[in-house]
Amino acid sequence: MRIPLLLAAVSFLTPLAAHAGRLDIAVMQFTDPRDPTAMAQALNGVDLAQITDSDRTETNVPALRGGYVVFTQTLAVSPGGKFASTTRLTNQRADVSGSLNGSRLSVSIRILEGVKIGLRKFRESLYTGSASVAGGVPQLISVAQRIGKTQTAIKGRATIVSYNYTTIIAARYTP
Repeated sequence: MRIPLLLAAVSFLTPLAAHAGRLDIAVMQFTDPRDPTAMAQALNGVDLAQITDSDRTETNVPALRGGYVVFTQTLAVSPGGKFASTTRLTNQRADVSGSLNGSRLSVSIRILEGVKIGLRKFRESLYTGSASVAGGVPQLISVAQRIGKTQTAIKGRATIVSYNYTTIIAARYTP
């Protein structure tokens, strides 16, 4: 008696799933300044899912070597629609939301590390970007270059540490 209902539900969902495409998205961070043009050209010749299969970028392409993979995910996304996803791993939570209008992707990735309960500290990072993902090859969605100094204290001794890093969002949409 439940089989016809189940078959009706499957046949209702099949047309929706047939129109959904695959969106691979990754946030990568490099510990030095990088040229956005060189990185965009380098992304055209790599498989985004393959180079982000580890904590560090795995590639022989010089413009993408030596990066840290902050976040990566694959989503089913329909063109002309909005999407959202929440992922939790140990003590990190990642909220991904965005929209795909035609070939234009807008995405926001919020990563929360730690716990908001009691005296424990937490850190929130927000990555946003918007760009075209036409062509079925990885595209550079956003680039952020940060230069600065921060003070750290170890056993009562304060030191100033300089930082200079580049953070990118890359995505590939396959219809």
